[in-house]
Amino acid sequence: VIQSDDPTWWSGDPVDDLGSSSSGRKIKAKVNAKRRLLMVTVVPLDSDAKDQERLVTLRDVGARERELKEAQERKTSVEELCACVAHEIRNPLTGIRTTVQYVVTKLEETDPRAGELSEVLKEMDRIEEIIGDLLKFGRPAEFTKEKSDLNQLLGRVLDSLDAQCKQAEVEVRRNFQNDLPQFSFSCDNMQQVLLNLLRNAIEAMPEGGRLKVTTTLREWKSDREPHAEVFISDTGHGIPEDLLDSIFKPFFTTRHNGTGLGLAISLGIVRAHGGTMTARNRLGGGTTFRISLPLSEEKA
Repeated sequence: VIQSDDPTWWSGDPVDDLGSSSSGRKIKAKVNAKRRLLMVTVVPLDSDAKDQERLVTLRDVGARERELKEAQERKTSVEELCACVAHEIRNPLTGIRTTVQYVVTKLEETDPRAGELSEVLKEMDRIEEIIGDLLKFGRPAEFTKEKSDLNQLLGRVLDSLDAQCKQAEVEVRRNFQNDLPQFSFSCDNMQQVLLNLLRNAIEAMPEGGRLKVTTTLREWKSDREPHAEVFISDTGHGIPEDLLDSIFKPFFTTRHNGTGLGLAISLGIVRAHGGTMTARNRLGGGTTFRISLPLSEEKA
């Protein structure tokens, strides 16, 4: 509460200048030595009082815009760093791989060093995979969308994972909406998203379980365009509630051998299609990931 006759609360713009009641006026200020644009609201507390007191509220109207700009700048910096690091690592790695492969060809199969070098090559394959993720995150590829059948794509992806599911003792249930219309999307990029989510779901059930994949057409009574949606549900242990808000952040992972980029890359692909991706824990245990894609090209 500030006395109306106290001009010191704001240098050069005392409360008296704002009038007895004011709402929506914008003034410039210095906050922590930085210029800010503030929205001022003045409300009288007691209209009968001789020395009228007023409640003054100041709101920084540019805070949200600055936060978004700073977040985008940080994201751009991280993307550029990832691309640079991946490029600098890949070049010498190629030379190392060539040398190791050459040495292996000069050793007898019974030589124990041949087996050790084979393990080195496997680890180099893993480094290559990490570099690939860094490049995908750092330099998102432009893609071409074409009218395709989402159910067919899902079916092909699940077929490719059939052996992995059987080995992990994971039962797969397909619940596809038969009349789901075709719409434009990038098959290659959406396949990458689906593979990532399905593999994560399988790995979340080390003791076996059920994997349910559902497609549906969501329509609203409003003018909002219909969406094709995919639900991928597992019966694993779920994701700790305090980590659910972090799983899509770059480099966040709960696996010792993960890069923490898979979900971040997948989310970027879905957003590039104008869609959304969310995750929630199931009441009976496990996790459900939901992908929602608009059918209209204009929104993508």
